[in-house]
Amino acid sequence: MYKKSFVIIVLALTLAGFLFFMPYLFAKKIPARMVDRLPNADFIGQTDLLNLAQETSGMLYHFKIPFRDLGSAEFILGQGKIYGLDLQKPVYLFGNTNGDVGAMISLSDSSKTRQAIDKIRKKAILSDSSSKHHVVYYMPELKLYLHYGQQYLLLYKGTSFRKIHKRVSEAKFHNVSTLWKSYLSKKTFKKEHLVIYSEWSEIKKAGLDYAMLAHDSDSLNLEVKYYLRKNNNYNFKRKRNGLGFQEAEKADRSINIHLDVSKFQNAQSDPLKSLLIKLGKKISFPTQAFFDSWGGDLSFFEGGKQMAKERIIVSEMDEDFNITEVVKYQDVIVPGYSVLFNTNEKGALFFNQLFKKGLLRNDEGGYRFLFSPLLKMDKKDGYYQFYSGQQAPKMVPSLENKVNWKFKGTSYLIHLDSMNRKEIFGSVRFPAQKLLKKLKIK
Repeated sequence: MYKKSFVIIVLALTLAGFLFFMPYLFAKKIPARMVDRLPNADFIGQTDLLNLAQETSGMLYHFKIPFRDLGSAEFILGQGKIYGLDLQKPVYLFGNTNGDVGAMISLSDSSKTRQAIDKIRKKAILSDSSSKHHVVYYMPELKLYLHYGQQYLLLYKGTSFRKIHKRVSEAKFHNVSTLWKSYLSKKTFKKEHLVIYSEWSEIKKAGLDYAMLAHDSDSLNLEVKYYLRKNNNYNFKRKRNGLGFQEAEKADRSINIHLDVSKFQNAQSDPLKSLLIKLGKKISFPTQAFFDSWGGDLSFFEGGKQMAKERIIVSEMDEDFNITEVVKYQDVIVPGYSVLFNTNEKGALFFNQLFKKGLLRNDEGGYRFLFSPLLKMDKKDGYYQFYSGQQAPKMVPSLENKVNWKFKGTSYLIHLDSMNRKEIFGSVRFPAQKLLKKLKIK
């Protein structure tokens, strides 16, 4: 009796176990999603290609770029449908500082993608290293790899294709990388059409947890909006009052910074401070002494021309035909160059360091800083002014934090728009003309 009961219980448990695990044993394998396949990189992000094309179309038409119709959202969408690309979904981007870059595009019909590749093979060299399970092509002229599956297309240019291909082709369902999980969970720049996210090691060294960039543009300018996140509070904040140069607005290069740095001065282990001190050592600049003495205002401009007096020594002959040397002054045109900053009671120590290291020196009754023109100096209420003209530029109340820098003929305006204890929002704006001129030539 007991034996029969025992056998019945065992059979019942076996049946129950079989019924319980049957869905798992015979379930169909769920394929990996696009987000499961995305590779890690120093910089990752995504673009809404159609809306991005719409946003930039005005610029292409304004500068009369040849074949600008090929950049329209309608044309791109149409071509995508022809070749099986689902461009209504995000295109995911990734890249490293060594120059490796890639993109992942969703497919609506991989058979059409195959037809597109066949067309490419008729016009360009395309080596085929496909296997039974993986389709892989390489374009030596562009050094570009192409790999696709049922639902995705990988474009990759770089030296780590095997590693990238393995990640993309062998991904498992619900296996999104920690980096991509972190990025996709962010709410910042959600409505932008091109966003880049980074937890690059150099960003970490500067004390940031991550940085984000987003694209914006009008018919004349390109703008990159930036967001800098620090989970530990920033050790500086915007000032409520400050002084700067009025002329800085019209200069080729200018800097206006107005920050409350009282907490920053006492923060011995601030990563940004350590990084700036390290960079300053390259030119022997006494960065630590500067931070110890700085009052938080810095205004600089370079550009244009100013009138100045130049001291010259000439030889003259007197009535007795004796030659004597006479000091005279003449008006000369010099480059516009002015700098203004304020200091606390430690300002004298900072200047001593500058003179000691030879960065600042007396010359002809004025001062020279490295390769600057001859400068005059004024001091008032803790503010030092160095300027190349005959008169000191006018100081005006200023609270903006921005840098206007001309580089290779293009002016870049870097602006700090807002900040709180853990976040900084800003932008970098520059004319699109020169960039589009290069595109036009190509």
